[in-house]
Amino acid sequence: MIKKNLYFFIPFFIALIVGAFLLLTNEKGTFVLYFATERKPLIDNIFVYITRLGEEVVYAVMALIFLFVRFRYSLLIGVLGVLNLVISLALKSLFGMPRPGFVYWMDNYCQDVHYIPDFYVSVSQTSSFPSGHTLSAFSLYCFATLIIKKKAWGLLFFLIALLVGISRIVLTQHFLMDVYAGAICGVLVAMGVYLLQSRIPSSPTRLLDKNLLNWKT
Repeated sequence: MIKKNLYFFIPFFIALIVGAFLLLTNEKGTFVLYFATERKPLIDNIFVYITRLGEEVVYAVMALIFLFVRFRYSLLIGVLGVLNLVISLALKSLFGMPRPGFVYWMDNYCQDVHYIPDFYVSVSQTSSFPSGHTLSAFSLYCFATLIIKKKAWGLLFFLIALLVGISRIVLTQHFLMDVYAGAICGVLVAMGVYLLQSRIPSSPTRLLDKNLLNWKT
C-alpha cells in the first residue's frame, strides 16, 4: 500500500522526521507564539480559508465526487468522517490538554499574543491534543490518495493536509505536538479503513461497486 502511494508517503515521512526534530529542539509554544506575535494579515486570511479544507463540507464534496467513481468510496468517506470525529473526541477527552488560547490567557501573555479579528480562538482546557482538523485532513486526503488511480495526486493531497495542520498553529488553535499527533492518527485511520474495505472484493455487478453513470446496468 505504501509502495504504491509514494507521492503521499515519502513527503509524509519526511514531514514526520522534520516535525520530530522541531519538537525535540523547541519549547512547546515556540511556533504558536511566533505566529501570534508576528501577525501578517494576508497570511492569516489565507490560513483562515485553508483550515476549512479539513472540515465537514470538504467530506461532503469528496463524497459527491466519488459517487461518479464508485458508491463504495462515497460511503467510506462518510464512515471515515464519523470515525475521525469519534476518535478525535475520545483522544481529546483522554488526554484533556489545554489549547494555546487558554494557556496564554492564564499565563498573562495577553499583551503579546494577537488573535485574528473575528476568528474564534478556542480557550478550552481539554481539547488541544490531538488536532481534530489535522487528523481529519490527513485521514481524508490520505484515503483519497489510496483510492484514486492517478497516484501523482498524492503529493497535492499531502500538501493540502500539511497546510491544514500548519493553519491550526498559525490560527492559535493548537501546538505543534497536537498537529504532529493528529497527522499520524489521521493516516493510520485512513490506512485502516482502506485495508478493511479491501477485504470485500470488488464486483462490477454489485451496486456498491457501481457509480451514478452505470448504476442501472
